[in-house]
Amino acid sequence: MVLFKHILCGLMMALLGGTSLAQNTFQNPIQKRGRLGSPLVETSPFVFGNKLYLLENNQRFWDIAGIKPGDYFHEDEVRIREVESGNIVSVPLKNHGFGTALVWNDRVYVFAGNYGEGKPWRHITEITMTSSSDLKNWTKPQVVLRAAEGEFFFNTAVCRGKNEFILLYETNDKRWKPFTFRYMKSTDLTKWEAIPEALYGVDKYVGGPALYYEGDWYYTLYLEALKPGYETRITRSKDLVHWEDAPAGRPFISFDPTHKNIPLIDPSISESNASDVELCYFEGRTILYFTGSDQTTAGDLQWATYDGAPRQLFEHFFKKTDEDSSEPPEHEGDWTPVLISPQNNLENTKASNIGIRRKPTPQQLDYQERQMGAFVHFGPATYIASDFMSVPAADLFNPSQLNAEQWVKTAKSFGAKHIVLTAKHHNGYCLWPTKTTDYSVKKSPWKNGKGDVVAEFVEACRNNYIKIGLYISGGDKHFGVTSTPDPQGERKLVGDIHQYFPVFLEQLRELLTNYGEVSYVWFDGAYDPFGWDVVDPKTMKPLGTAYGDAIRTMVEHLQPNAVVMGGTKPDVRWSGSEQGWAAYPLWNVLEPGEGFDHWVGPQNAGWIPAEANIHPREKWFWTPNSDSTLRSLDYLKKVYLETIGRGSNILINMTPDTNGLIPEPEVQRLKDLGVSIDKVYSNPMGRAESTDLSQNSEIFINLPKKKTINLLVIEEQLRLGQFIKEYNVEAYIKGKWVSIAKGQSVGRKRIQTFEKIRTNKLRLSYKSVEHKGAIRSFTIYDADF
Repeated sequence: MVLFKHILCGLMMALLGGTSLAQNTFQNPIQKRGRLGSPLVETSPFVFGNKLYLLENNQRFWDIAGIKPGDYFHEDEVRIREVESGNIVSVPLKNHGFGTALVWNDRVYVFAGNYGEGKPWRHITEITMTSSSDLKNWTKPQVVLRAAEGEFFFNTAVCRGKNEFILLYETNDKRWKPFTFRYMKSTDLTKWEAIPEALYGVDKYVGGPALYYEGDWYYTLYLEALKPGYETRITRSKDLVHWEDAPAGRPFISFDPTHKNIPLIDPSISESNASDVELCYFEGRTILYFTGSDQTTAGDLQWATYDGAPRQLFEHFFKKTDEDSSEPPEHEGDWTPVLISPQNNLENTKASNIGIRRKPTPQQLDYQERQMGAFVHFGPATYIASDFMSVPAADLFNPSQLNAEQWVKTAKSFGAKHIVLTAKHHNGYCLWPTKTTDYSVKKSPWKNGKGDVVAEFVEACRNNYIKIGLYISGGDKHFGVTSTPDPQGERKLVGDIHQYFPVFLEQLRELLTNYGEVSYVWFDGAYDPFGWDVVDPKTMKPLGTAYGDAIRTMVEHLQPNAVVMGGTKPDVRWSGSEQGWAAYPLWNVLEPGEGFDHWVGPQNAGWIPAEANIHPREKWFWTPNSDSTLRSLDYLKKVYLETIGRGSNILINMTPDTNGLIPEPEVQRLKDLGVSIDKVYSNPMGRAESTDLSQNSEIFINLPKKKTINLLVIEEQLRLGQFIKEYNVEAYIKGKWVSIAKGQSVGRKRIQTFEKIRTNKLRLSYKSVEHKGAIRSFTIYDADF
């Protein structure tokens, strides 16, 4: 189906200079991704088991010729579709509609209106709930709410609130306007009671609601009637009684009258509706589904994204943007940054202990949550035995069978959540048709010089819901500007950096403006003329960080939600290993003076998480007859334990061959790794979660009976920072507590193996810095890994 094969607008130009006061104009950050060719109206995206699903309310009259809205159709169904494959995985309810989904404590709960027997579909008087822990086996549907006499239900929405669950439903109660929202509360999802005066829409038309709780606010999305048309707007409340609407000029999603050829209606009718918006957070961005059409028959299902978390998105619509400021506006258009000379020489530059960041930024947190990424090394070096420091003829590059979809699916098979493509490696060859040089795909016989590897890679990533990363080498052998391969702190500049710098900036600008959202920008420290430690070869004086700082500033302006690996101001640091290994203990915060020992400049300190990488073949780029050099599955599993299992992220390399395809033995080896990981970590023997921030310093797992275990996973609440400095895990064996595993750092994730034991009780005790931070989860497994 088209629906599941295709799952900000341009940056504003800002005016600089003068003494005029700045006013910021509101911009909607939601990016529409396209129409999906489906008449579905009410859908609910949700994430379960690290996969994206869509709850669909299918109306049978769409499938039967001659049937029209309002007829009796009691075979309507609420069904679950896996987005990536497009397959229907189950049908939780039949003869129901207006369904929605809630994920809570490893279960999916579906709430929907029951049509009953012998009634038109609009005469719903019962809301039904069913749940499942595997999306295949569903509990017997039970009625959780019944309408008052003469009342009918319509759309519904459910969320987890501050201390309880909240249910919203549309009612036709005669005391208020039709479709007014009424709010109920429950502690168990089955017994619901009305919240006094908790209403919305009593004095205006509303409809198509969605309900979320973020940052102590309840947010409701609702349909507003215009003259003409309908659009979705947003309101919020702390108590579900008093509501604050977003300013009138800020629709959450509006319609596009240029859209025609809407499913099931006259193809000449224009879209005049954008309703029934629901969303979820998946792989570092917010995924939204909504329907277009004209609010008469069926819908025109569409999807959109926001590169951030729902809370960030909701808060954006309530920010004050019309306040006067004496500061100039940030420049967000095409520009060349002005270099600012460093205040001190490099040897005197040292990070201060004052005000260093000890918690991750939202971008860093999203990055660390993803954990696993894929690297794609591809370019002219693929054709010359992985020699990335030679500069062969531009027309040597000819990937006649290039298939970026195959790359992305291979990455997803082992669990990668982002992919980094070598858009330009050290030889200077650009995999996109840059305007800065002919040493690029423009001179390739592939697609007669009209190809764009970066564009195909980006499209494949977006089609498969995976974050986009781009690698661009600062060093450029073709241009003749690099640094020597001397040890850190002793590198010398090669070539004319002043002539090359604007060329590099333009290449970077092209990559960060021509391909939409980029989540990860990767600067290689090797051969980098902009490195913090590079010196002038004549004077032997440090060049300083001015060029590198300007490069980082450009990234921040053009891709503000991206994380940056390397450079003079990194968000992410190298672990020091290209063999898939990270040091232990591993701390996310570098104290002042520690940078040099952790592969960042001495001017850096604060929250800078580590990333390891590995090339499963003997070389970074593909070489002929190298299948035999592929790392074994056991080796790759060991890598997983020594990177992810120590709190680091990892990039696992993939090597397309001269045809542009990853060889099948490599595809299979990486897929086997993913299967092994899923087999182990999708089947826990027991789990304890903690939302208690009072620092009890102990967490217990109590099992109903004794089980065999030999592996554990501990995670900190990383958004609060990293604080655990020591932990001890004990099992209750033969009437006493016995220590089975100890360690120091936890951070994003700590995985530890131990000899098999049998027990039904475990205790995790820990010490933390200043009694701060919190455990996120403690999980045990029986696994051969």
